[in-house]
Amino acid sequence: MTTLAAELADLPSPGGGWAADDFHLFGRMVSSLYHVEFHGRARRLTDAWDDAAGAAADPGATAAAAAAAATVSGELVGLLDDANYVEVGPAELHRAMASESALPLRIEVEVDDYDALLVYRRGTRTETVPTATWRGLRTRLRTVTVDERVVVHTRVKPASSFAERGIDPAERNVVPGHMGLKQFRDVPRADLEMLLPSARVRMRPVDSVIVGVPAVASGIAVLVTKLLPTLGLMFVLVGAWLGLRDEQPRLDQGALVVLFGGLATLGAFLVRQWTKLKNRRLTYLKMLSESLYFRTVADGPGVLHALLDAAEQQETVEVLLAYRFLAAAGGPITTPELDAEVQRWLREAYHAEVDFQVDDALAKLRALGLLTGDESRLSVRPLPEALVRLDRRWDDVFGRRARTGTGAGGPA
Repeated sequence: MTTLAAELADLPSPGGGWAADDFHLFGRMVSSLYHVEFHGRARRLTDAWDDAAGAAADPGATAAAAAAAATVSGELVGLLDDANYVEVGPAELHRAMASESALPLRIEVEVDDYDALLVYRRGTRTETVPTATWRGLRTRLRTVTVDERVVVHTRVKPASSFAERGIDPAERNVVPGHMGLKQFRDVPRADLEMLLPSARVRMRPVDSVIVGVPAVASGIAVLVTKLLPTLGLMFVLVGAWLGLRDEQPRLDQGALVVLFGGLATLGAFLVRQWTKLKNRRLTYLKMLSESLYFRTVADGPGVLHALLDAAEQQETVEVLLAYRFLAAAGGPITTPELDAEVQRWLREAYHAEVDFQVDDALAKLRALGLLTGDESRLSVRPLPEALVRLDRRWDDVFGRRARTGTGAGGPA
């Protein structure tokens, strides 16, 4: 934000009417006012989180847990909106689950295990990544969509819900009633499902081929070279036991060696194949764990503080952009004209398409008492007058907050 404020301050002044230092002061005062407001939101959010976590840990506090968790979810949605996150709806999440993963994994997730499931993302880019073919002999390039920041909030259903469905929560990798909140970075859109707590690794069809074909080949080799004598002896013994043979076989030392040697060989073969299958699954679990570890930004209350900082920054940036370009317009302009001008400058300065929330920015300017005119004739107060108004607001902020409980965006 400091860099943006400096760039805006260095733009040509409207009519040569102000100094860059005055705009820097304007930015610091706006940022300070929002910092006070978000400090109060941080306290309310962390208190609600602690209440929800405490109620969730008490099996007898089902109603209290639900109420506290609903408070957290409501506050969290508002905070994510302020931080310019976009919700990932059920349809988009199901598309991600059905898409080919950027990782060589197959993930299964049961979304019905959650009472609350919120997934939000912000910032999108495309990347070209190499992907191995199913034979593993070649690679092909794929273009994937990557979300720069993703926030996942979950609340698992109570134990009674799993009992009614006859499901063991441990098999789903979840704890009944648990509430989770995590923030991730650089997540491929097709891998959103791996961020959920109940994500489980499953073998792909190609894995069955990779493991099964060598196992069958090895089994045939073991059968031909080592198990035929044992199987012949076993058929003789079973036939005698069923009365199909009149002559009773003799179990001398050599026969016992053949019998137990063959059984030991068969057991070793089965254990070896099971170990290979288990090791492959452990490899995939390690791959999933490493991917989540390097993508995790924050967990629990840490996510709340990160979102509060991001929302505070976004609020300030929107005010600075809207005020600067309204002041530089040289006269009243319309809302679409302001939106187009700000987006044009962002595109030229940062080489990116940014959806400027012009309505939110104008609402903030009006709440701060800096906006004049209506939607068809928008303008702002001159910078010296704006500084005086912000200075008065800052002088009165604690007294006003004590009397009315309003923040920086309250009435002047």
